[in-house]
Amino acid sequence: MNASKPGELSAEARAVLARQDSFATDAEAAEFWAKNSPHCVVEDGAFTGAAGQRQPLRIYRGRAGAPTLLYIHGGGWVGGSIALNDRAARSLAAFAGWTVVSVSYRLAPQHPFPAGLEDCRAALDWIRREGAAHGLDTARIGAAGASAGANLAMALALQDRALCALVLYYGVFGADFETASYRRYAHGYGLDRERVMEIFDLYDAGAEARRDPRLLPLMATDFSGIPDTLVLAAECDVLADDSRALAHALGAAGVNAVLHVEPAVPHGFINRGRMLPAATECLARSAAFLTTRSCVREVQRAD
Repeated sequence: MNASKPGELSAEARAVLARQDSFATDAEAAEFWAKNSPHCVVEDGAFTGAAGQRQPLRIYRGRAGAPTLLYIHGGGWVGGSIALNDRAARSLAAFAGWTVVSVSYRLAPQHPFPAGLEDCRAALDWIRREGAAHGLDTARIGAAGASAGANLAMALALQDRALCALVLYYGVFGADFETASYRRYAHGYGLDRERVMEIFDLYDAGAEARRDPRLLPLMATDFSGIPDTLVLAAECDVLADDSRALAHALGAAGVNAVLHVEPAVPHGFINRGRMLPAATECLARSAAFLTTRSCVREVQRAD
């Protein structure tokens, strides 16, 4: 990585932001960022969402007998897709050997909170109920997500304490828009402070919802039973202090929470490995975290 001033974007990261702004459509962006991704067997399917609708999913095959990782895409609860997160999902399957199930969910403003979370819960239920027929481990299931997807993964873990691992990339976990990272990186780093505030207004139902830990995991008062968690933040991101606060809260509650702040990168970097080596390095770090969880060590001993 080219040298950068402390707390500022690297040259590669600035190039990524410039390239991202050049795409005319999400499909064009998805195709560009997925090029030369790690190879794995991929299968498209669907599950029944919380309102009875059919929701797309994509299975990325890992090692036979490995745990399952439910992956939830970002996009501020109002956008994003499985395709835009293809590189991260492929990399986790290829590097960690886990089978990754990347899922879609209903989006705001047409479907505000808690519709997206309810669909993610339906996806988890689908894995447990029907996953065996698709060659999935239905007992050892972890969850991962990026940005809004990290929020949903953490909220899901608060509802379902049987998950075996969490990997959370630069998530939104609170609604304090006056943290140091919100102030320092308010403009010009890929995700502006005002945009986050606009997204909240589109997604939630106002002040009452913002006291609900299903929306804001930092509002939770009980983190017992939360599994080992990797909290990975982007340094040059308004949401960086959300990750720091969550890792602190989990650690204070006795959860094995590992915080990593990747220097000189912006929000949304994890799928940018085509141009940004730090993204691939962080996915490898995530894979190492997953492959040292107790649920994996147990099956390795059995092998």
